[in-house]
Amino acid sequence: MTVLTTISRSGAHAGAVNDDHPSGEVPERARRRSFTAAYKLKVLAEYEAAEPGRRGEVLRREGLYSSHLVEWRRARDAGALAGLAATRGRPPADPVERDNARLRERNATLEADLDTARRVIEVQGKVSALLEDLSKRAHDASAPPSSGPSSPPRSSR
Repeated sequence: MTVLTTISRSGAHAGAVNDDHPSGEVPERARRRSFTAAYKLKVLAEYEAAEPGRRGEVLRREGLYSSHLVEWRRARDAGALAGLAATRGRPPADPVERDNARLRERNATLEADLDTARRVIEVQGKVSALLEDLSKRAHDASAPPSSGPSSPPRSSR
């Protein structure tokens, strides 16, 4: 014997029992069911393949109303269910494009490192020239001053 119970919009009927809930009681708030596109297409195909007298059995077994099928059929005919069947989220990246992005990033890093190395070499060249100049000045300062232009020694005759 089957006992039919009703659930009000705001919650549960006082004497209702729910087989889906662990405690057997109906939860305080009814949860709205959602169906995948694949499920909708499967049920529509099964419903349409059934003999006219057996279609109600499909609806009762799945716990659906004929209005569900009317909406799903309209969506299928409009092509909306095919769009829902596609995976959600960002499309997977092309491996070649992902590799190109990685190589571009590496190239940019190496270009920055090369620019830094060029600047270091430039600074080292300037420091080397400065040290060489200071060394010449120190050498010139430590040499004895000369008394004029030096001339070769005269030979005595």
